[in-house]
Amino acid sequence: MIYTITLNPAIDHIILTDKPVDLGVTNYYSDEYKVVGGKGINAGVILNNLESNVVAIGIMGDENKEIFTKKFDDVNLNVNFFFNPGSTRVNYKIKHLETHQETELNGLGFETKKEVLNDFISYLEKNLKKDDIVIATGSVARGIDKDIYQQIGKLANEKEALLVCDATNDLLKNALKEKPFLIKPNLEEICSTLGLEFNEDISFEETKELIVKLQELGARNVLLSKGSQGSIYFAENGDVYKVGIAKGKLVNSVGAGDSMLAGFVYGIDQKLSIENSLQYAAASGAATAFNEWLASKEEIEALTSKIDVNKI
Repeated sequence: MIYTITLNPAIDHIILTDKPVDLGVTNYYSDEYKVVGGKGINAGVILNNLESNVVAIGIMGDENKEIFTKKFDDVNLNVNFFFNPGSTRVNYKIKHLETHQETELNGLGFETKKEVLNDFISYLEKNLKKDDIVIATGSVARGIDKDIYQQIGKLANEKEALLVCDATNDLLKNALKEKPFLIKPNLEEICSTLGLEFNEDISFEETKELIVKLQELGARNVLLSKGSQGSIYFAENGDVYKVGIAKGKLVNSVGAGDSMLAGFVYGIDQKLSIENSLQYAAASGAATAFNEWLASKEEIEALTSKIDVNKI
């Protein structure tokens, strides 16, 4: 079983306007829509689309849960969320159609109750088994300590399961203590986690030095996301793979990184080769980027053979 964890989901309320927004006066907008979000939820949907044995778990607010539960039903996603008093955070994104300028007002959402978090941990303790995969990804809601992914990693190690972690700063630093099987940062996130100044002109040799530092801290394998430049996979045995990209029209980059992670986990779960797993990772990320939402199995598999993976 694959478990994808979301401890700080969100509802993105997108507002489309033809005119710039002026403060202090009444403004009008042309259209709006809502999208449910959460890195673990996105990964869970992709894995479900790829027909993996997956369940999306986590914590969300009880007062506005219906939009999530309806979407889960619509995409036939197996879930087990624990409901906390209060509302899941709502992020308002005001998009000016002419200039493509975007203004965000991000909410904080509920304060996590200790008993709800304990129920969530107890569920994992009861259900996690040997060779399962746990994907701990994204930020956490208020009231949840920054060592939560370390706790989950410790539990995964005790159960002989694999921990995959896509987080930053203290969440990742603490998780590294439990030697996660995989992490998926970009260069800026690596520098932030290591307390270094970010330099986008960093060389490959300098990049390798940063990866070594992460591995010394506990990371076993590192999938370095480089956006439009593809990705680089640094294996724990010292092998390094350069992963190319698929060509297509960018529609929406939201969820592409989560899809990339899900594609790789799919390959590992199916015991595919590293090369093929990396093809699924890149194809999943690209297929989502070429869509308005998250990619289907057919869209992903149409791109896998177009991804170049080279050992360097």
